[in-house]
Amino acid sequence: MSNALSPGRPRDPRTDAAILSAAQEVLVEDGYSGLTFDAVARRAGVTRPTIYRRWPSRLHLAYEAAFRDDDGAAVTDTGNFQADLDALVRASVASYSRPATRAAMPGILAEFQRNPETRAQLREPHESEVRARFSAVVAGAVARGEVSADVDSDVLFDTIVGAIQFRLIVAERPDDAFVKGLTELVQRGTRPAESDRT
Repeated sequence: MSNALSPGRPRDPRTDAAILSAAQEVLVEDGYSGLTFDAVARRAGVTRPTIYRRWPSRLHLAYEAAFRDDDGAAVTDTGNFQADLDALVRASVASYSRPATRAAMPGILAEFQRNPETRAQLREPHESEVRARFSAVVAGAVARGEVSADVDSDVLFDTIVGAIQFRLIVAERPDDAFVKGLTELVQRGTRPAESDRT
């Protein structure tokens, strides 16, 4: 996942990877406030202009470093809504629990509040794809009678991700009990009423 523009000659993916790895290391060691282009350039063995050509701001670099491995692959319709929910919750927990992601999130969220246009630029392309996949998962579950037809997939998605983010902010990494509890709670809350099954 890349949000940077690349005018001129093609970018070397090895340089991109080195910069992103360096950014992750700086985030873990020094947090978002310590993520400077100078620090990343020194660690990656590149120049500041090399980074600027790829990422126009610290927020852009931090976002891609934090979420570089997220592709939404865990959001799939297997024909079993409980299994699909469990896979989504576990993948989301793993994603947000990565050390670089946890270190970057406070700064990213603060920057998003100050820069809604940049937030839309960074979040919407990837999030729209994941939400579309999740909407298809919910639609499949509705068609099989596993989920009530009046369930809003966007609200459900926000509920799941919001619960995970809140847990990570106020406590340690969510454990298996949390994953199981959240999955079961969502499943119970989305089941069709008995009157809808008859």
